[in-house]
Amino acid sequence: MLMFDSWPGPALIYDVSDPLRPTLRCVTQNTTAHLFTGDTFVYLRTVSPTETDVVLHSIGSGNESVATTLPVGTAFGAWVPNGSAMAYTVTHPPDNQYFGGSTQVWVSSQNRTHLLYTYSNGIGDCICRFGLPPQQLAFSSDGQYLVSGWIAGKGSDPLAVYRISDGARVLTADPSSYQGLWDRTGDRLFLVAFDGVRSWTPAGGLTNLSARSWRYDAGLSPDGLDAAYTDYPDQAPTQIRVHTYNGKTGADHLITDAMRSQAVFVKDGWVWYLEESACSNCTGTTGPDGRVFGMDLSTGVEQQVAFAAGDDPISRAGDIGSFVFRAPEFWPNS
Repeated sequence: MLMFDSWPGPALIYDVSDPLRPTLRCVTQNTTAHLFTGDTFVYLRTVSPTETDVVLHSIGSGNESVATTLPVGTAFGAWVPNGSAMAYTVTHPPDNQYFGGSTQVWVSSQNRTHLLYTYSNGIGDCICRFGLPPQQLAFSSDGQYLVSGWIAGKGSDPLAVYRISDGARVLTADPSSYQGLWDRTGDRLFLVAFDGVRSWTPAGGLTNLSARSWRYDAGLSPDGLDAAYTDYPDQAPTQIRVHTYNGKTGADHLITDAMRSQAVFVKDGWVWYLEESACSNCTGTTGPDGRVFGMDLSTGVEQQVAFAAGDDPISRAGDIGSFVFRAPEFWPNS
């Protein structure tokens, strides 16, 4: 079972026992959610300006119960599935100190909500396919650390990592790092930069990992050993390709030498990605044509993924032009 966001559309939960014939099991909208245990997921439901319930939902029965209540009034943010901590952002317009505006990062933990820090918003824009890097806000798998920030143009503050227990800043990332991707377990962070990838842990610090950047919303396999990403070889806009990177061997693998984009792992050894073709409204580049392909990486055989009518992620997202896969979550030990 996996859940992934089809930004700017909903989060979709699929049964991928057969990754070429998945079953859409549930859709969440206007909230943030996490897969939990068994056949359940948890999501946020705002009940007042100062309270948000963490709701446990059974996919099989449809039954719901309130697991805990957070002392904040928003259903959007980053949070630990057991409800022990939540982080959310508040954006402010430009002023004399922050010429591009600012973003406050708030944390609710141990029955206390407090301002963690404020960072400067950059001034920039990008007419490129995937736009500016998305805002970063994510807890480590063990819930002990938070990475946040937004590399959005001139004046952007670097990404930062804070320890939740005492609010201490433990890392200020290199300014070229634009994505912080936590490992599936523990507290290892992958920092994706324009010039490569580094890994960081509180105990071991920074380590150079790859000279090639994992561009455009990279995501990890369920076992955390591989990353999938999209890149343009030599920056050629008509040569978009999908890759995997093995963290143990350091091997970078071109999944298929055809125009494909937005590769994500859907289970160990399996990836989904989008077919690309030339399009009339993106002259000189390519765009997704609506077909999703899957591949068993052990065989290298590519096959189209067969969804029930209307259940494919592009239809659910509603806008193929701005469709973006976000790296998925998986059932524990899936």
